Amino acid sequence: MNALPYLVNHRDDALTKQAQIGGSLAGLMHGIMLHRLGHNIRILDQSTAALRTDQAAGMTTGPEGKEFFAQHDRYPARYSFACPGVQIFDKVANVARRLNIPMNISSWNMLYYRLRANFDGLRSEFCPEPISPALEAGSSPGASYDLGKRAVDVTYTDGLVTVEYEDLLKGGHGTVHADLVIVADGSNSTLRRRLVGDLPRRYAGYVAWRGTVEERAVSEDTMKLFDKHHFNGFIMKRGYIVGYVMPGTNGSLKPGERLLNYVWYSNCPASSPDFNESMTDIDGRTHRNTLPPGKMRPEVWAKQKAHAAEVLTPPFLELINKTAEPFISTVNDCAAPRASFFDGKLLLVGEALTLLRPHTGMSFNHAAMSCLLLQKVMRGEMDMKQWEEELLRYREKTMLLAIVVGSYFQGGVLSAGFLLGVSKFALAMLQQTVGQAWWALRRAL
Repeated sequence: MNALPYLVNHRDDALTKQAQIGGSLAGLMHGIMLHRLGHNIRILDQSTAALRTDQAAGMTTGPEGKEFFAQHDRYPARYSFACPGVQIFDKVANVARRLNIPMNISSWNMLYYRLRANFDGLRSEFCPEPISPALEAGSSPGASYDLGKRAVDVTYTDGLVTVEYEDLLKGGHGTVHADLVIVADGSNSTLRRRLVGDLPRRYAGYVAWRGTVEERAVSEDTMKLFDKHHFNGFIMKRGYIVGYVMPGTNGSLKPGERLLNYVWYSNCPASSPDFNESMTDIDGRTHRNTLPPGKMRPEVWAKQKAHAAEVLTPPFLELINKTAEPFISTVNDCAAPRASFFDGKLLLVGEALTLLRPHTGMSFNHAAMSCLLLQKVMRGEMDMKQWEEELLRYREKTMLLAIVVGSYFQGGVLSAGFLLGVSKFALAMLQQTVGQAWWALRRAL
């Protein structure tokens, strides 16, 4: 079955076979997969520098993420730690509970540079050796990563998608014509806004305080608790904190060179004075979503450290006290109503499609699922309608599960948020099961 006949419907040699908007993790995954299948790929990324500043963020790769790397990663070195599960500390740092939830733990920087090495051979401290991407097709298509190109508009005419971009390096504007466009320009996607208008970004009612500490800087007692690569947590009234070992600033996985990363979720109503105080930086600017590292006012962090001394268990308190550049982000929900546009020739993926709460660490997995499903479309194993339906079902499940987990740790098993979240999750799973069974019966008949 030729699921996408338009993929070979070129009008002239100048046309780009595939275009990707946004060169972060989701965009790179889709670009690698499509390039390996023999398609010309051009990524337009608004960043003006190939080497990114430290994102100071840990990442987990679940089943779909691991499957993507198993199929498409050509770089030989390890990129993650195998995490055996979750351990919950009590107030005096004893392990009160263990949960058998295996996962892989990495970092945003490690995954970005690993994907760049696979896509266009970018050398970095994380991946210093060049690799030659293997292709499944016999041709040698191109894979280009264009910096400083900010997509501003998209149109669809006569079976062809045209993307207009602003050149941030040279000035002026340009266009790209493509048979298929993958939009992966993040939660504030410009092109998504052009397609569906402004989407509500609903604040969940709490923020995430974040930071990293060099492994060599912490005490031996704390390192013993973190060294086995567990995903560690501590629950307090109206909040909780998690922490784990992740690759070092240059991607090292060696003991002594790694980082300890934490995320402290804390209730903070948007109308409260604490919210505006916490989100206002040293320059007096109030941020809506993320106050970046190096911008937090000293008096704000001093107040948070004083609170930490009252409520945290010792290993996490040590991480808080030794954090040089903390930052803070709000927790939000945002989801586009559709993933496929222009007869299936423009697709929203990653955070351009869905902004997930971070509690279950499924952001990378969500993008990987989109990529693996699209690979099936390219191989004729499903059509684009099925791609969208399966992706949106997966999106609904992961969104609701993240809400359940966050509500449980924020308010407990008897909280209204948790009970409502569980009810919605159970109802959605029931509807999905019945719906899939009905369509299977119709196809069989």
